Parts: sequence; structure tokens; C-alpha cells
Amino acid sequence: MENIPKILKIVGFNFLLLASILLRAQNNTSDLQVDDGGFTFAINDAKHPCISAQEYSILNTEISDNLKKLHLENNATKNSLTTSLIWPLRMATGFSQCQYYFIGSYVDQNTAATAIQDFNCETNTYDGHQGTDIAIWPYGFYKMDNSQIEVIAAAPGTIIQRNDGNFDRNCASNTMTANSIVIQHADGSYALYWHMKNGSVTTKTVGQTVVAGEYLGVVGSSGSSSGPHLHFEVWSGTTNTTYKDPFSGNCNLLNANSWWAVQKPHTDPAIMKVSVNTTDIAMATCPDSDVMTESDVFQVPFQGAGLTAGYAKFYIFTREIPANTTLSMSILNPNGTTFNSWTYIMPTFNKTRYYGFSKLLPTIDGVYTFQATYNGVTCSKTFTITHNLGIEPISEVNQFNIFPNPVSHTFIISAAAIENGKYTLKLTNVAGQLIATENITIDNNKLEKSFAVDTLSNGIYFLTLDNATSRISKKIIKN
Repeated sequence: MENIPKILKIVGFNFLLLASILLRAQNNTSDLQVDDGGFTFAINDAKHPCISAQEYSILNTEISDNLKKLHLENNATKNSLTTSLIWPLRMATGFSQCQYYFIGSYVDQNTAATAIQDFNCETNTYDGHQGTDIAIWPYGFYKMDNSQIEVIAAAPGTIIQRNDGNFDRNCASNTMTANSIVIQHADGSYALYWHMKNGSVTTKTVGQTVVAGEYLGVVGSSGSSSGPHLHFEVWSGTTNTTYKDPFSGNCNLLNANSWWAVQKPHTDPAIMKVSVNTTDIAMATCPDSDVMTESDVFQVPFQGAGLTAGYAKFYIFTREIPANTTLSMSILNPNGTTFNSWTYIMPTFNKTRYYGFSKLLPTIDGVYTFQATYNGVTCSKTFTITHNLGIEPISEVNQFNIFPNPVSHTFIISAAAIENGKYTLKLTNVAGQLIATENITIDNNKLEKSFAVDTLSNGIYFLTLDNATSRISKKIIKN
């Protein structure tokens, strides 16, 4: 690429210096400071269900009326249900995370009051729950705000009910209406998609059809919701009294067979995400969106807020990993050798948990990898060490301009004669903390976008445009 300076070329190592750094990093026992916390997520319960009895009554009537309007009222349940479901969530284009969800509650198989049991004869449910609650994590509201996790059709069918335009930052039981879609399948069964983000629901209307995997909306927290999650429910008939459990198991009394094309395990331990952070994380409480402290670039010498000079925080986010399990973590040099490595034994079982380790950063320029491994599966994240952020005066790079600068409300970036391809735009503060990010595709050798900065505090920020091999950053002054 000719028009964006290649400022991140990896130069040859000074091996004697590298060896001394490796030895010091690996033998330093003072950096094993562990910052951990469980994700205290509120879940709906019998007194605060995702869909109340009153809502079910309204929904049953709405579906009946729409079926009559569409002349589909005779499309009754067949003797043999044939619908096969794919997973109803996916990561949006441009977003990537090792894992992004956990199951908050399965269908309650025990109809007795105050007694619960899920399909696997365990208790991951609540009394009377008729669906599967799939919650997104970590940073649920941040994911919702940035439309990172999409709801998709688990099977093809006809839209029988649609609702949008409702408030989507609920944290507890209420009588508010959820943003939702209900789809009737060819065999007369139904799938309900509940709690979606305001304004995200597909523009298709009642009576139109969808195919399996088609976009339906974004995971949100509308209606009677305790936080961003999808309440996914299946019926064999036209009312909620015909609800089924899509998972097969020894304690599924509703249906003998799984409805999933590929059924996921009841408990699915995994490392969901790893990150390198400029300071400690602070999980926001519902309904606030988290303030991200992750960074892709560290300029040395580095001093993070509240950290020892030269140290960063290396975080892992886990799901359902058993107690006494050993996790292996490492920081890899640009050439793939190990800069530092350590292990951690999970003290307890948690549905979700995060752990942060204060570790010395490398000091030689290059692209490094932080990775964590559980049960042979590795989750990784790259980060860059540099002595120079590559920030150049605007006049020196005519192809990449920002105006106005300084800026009070909105600035525009304009670039010409740029090689086509996929790029990432990132806005960071002077501490390297990520403020915003967007993946873009340039296909006409030009870039022009506007950014609103009204909500940002006055100060200095950096806008970076990069791909896998090149980067250019510009300083922005907000006043």
C-alpha cells in the first residue's frame, strides 16, 4: 500500500536485550496480581417472567387474528414436526469474539409450583419458564449499543407477529412491550424471538417470509427483561400452551427429540474472550454501557492508571469452567516465541467470571499475541508495542485529512487514492483507551465519514485507520 505509511514494520531483534527481558519477565513473581469478579447478572424468575400470562393472552389473540388475515389459520400442527433449528444468534459482520453468550435459563420441565428442572435434570431455569434465555457477555449493553450480536431466523417461515419501537434498556420486571418477532414454520410450529433492540427489528412485515439464517434484529433488553438477552421459545401449535423444549434430554417431558440441527451441550465451558487493558476494568451495572479500557496499541514507556509503570492488565472472560481447572496463558513475541507464560487454577465454578493479571509489557516494537487456553482450545488477541504512534502533522499526509480540527461537535475524515480493502477505524484517548471502533470496507479508493464527538470530554484523541499491515493515526483536539 503506497498511500498509508507502513509504520509498523517489525525490525530485527537485539537478541541479547530480548533474552534479558524474557528472563526478567518470566521470573518476576511480583506481577501475579489477580483481579477477578463474577458477572452478577439478574435473571428473570417466576414472579418476573420474560413473558407474563397477560402478555401471552394478548399474543395468542394477536397471532390468531393475523392467521385469519393471512388465511393461514388452517395450517395446523402436523402429526410429525419436521422443523430443524439453527442457533438463533450470530456475531455481526466485522465483530469477532471467541464466545459471546451463555444460557441464563432453559425451559422449566417441572410443572409443580416452586419446583424446577431443566431438560438435563439440572436447575438452570426458573419456575414456569417456557423458553431459552440466551444472554450476551461480556459487556452486554456495549454489545447492544454497537449492534454486535444479531438475532437470526432459526428456521424458514412466515412472520405472524412483529413489534418494534419499544424501550430497550430494561433491567427488571415490568409491563412494557418487547420488540419481537414470531415466525410460523411450514409444519405449523412457531418460534418466538423476544427482547430485541429498539429500531433493530427487520423491516419485513407480517405475512412476509424469511429464510433460515436471515437477519431479524439485534439482541436487546426490551419488555420484561433483566438485561440484554434473547428469549427464544418454540410452540407446536398456535398458543403458548403448546410450548416445547428444543433441547433433548433425560428430563425433557415435552418432546422426545431435539429440535436443533446440532444441539449444543447443556454446560459448555469455554474462554469467551481475552483482552489487553490499560487499567482495571469496571463492569457497569444495568442499564449503563461499559467504559472500555482495552487497547490494541501500547506506546512505551507506558503508564496505566493505577498500574505499576510498564505493566498492563491481561484479562480473560470465562463461561462455566469447572473448579480446580488449570488455565494456561501466555504472551507471544512477534516471531511466535514465548515472552511470558503463567497458569491459573479456577477456584470455583461460575456461570461467567473474569480474571485480570497485571503483567509486564514487552518493550521491543512489534505485534504481540496474548492467548489463553482451556481444554486444548485457545482464545487470542494481538496488540502492538511501539515507541512511536506514527502521528504525523495533517499537512504531511494529503490523502488523509480531518476537518475541522480542533473540533467541538462533528468532524469529517476524508481520504483519497487509498487501496481498496477492509480497514478498521479506531478512536482512542491519550491513555490508549478505546473510545469507538468501526470496521469499514473501501471499494472506490475513497473514504469520507463523519464522527460526532459532542459527548466526549475536551482533550486530545487519536483516530487510527489500519489494516493487517499498515496504520496511520491523526491527532484530534476536542474543545
